[in-house]
Amino acid sequence: MGKTNRDSSHARRTRRTLLVLLVAMTASYWGGRELGLGNDELVGYLLASLALVATAGLVGLIVFGVLQLLRR
Repeated sequence: MGKTNRDSSHARRTRRTLLVLLVAMTASYWGGRELGLGNDELVGYLLASLALVATAGLVGLIVFGVLQLLRR
C-alpha cells in the first residue's frame, strides 16, 4: 500500500469518525430535549460522559504500560 493510499484512507476514516461523532452528539441532544432536559443538564451529561471516556482511556494506557513493563 503506497503512502498516498494510506494518507487518503486515514483521512477518509477520520472524516467518517468525526461525522459519526457529530451524528451521535446531535441524536443525544435531540433525545435529551425530547425527555425535557435543559441545556445545563445536557452539557453536564456531555461533560460527565467525556470525563468517563477520558478516564477510561487513561486507565487503559496505564494498564498497557504496566503490562509492557512486566513483560520485560
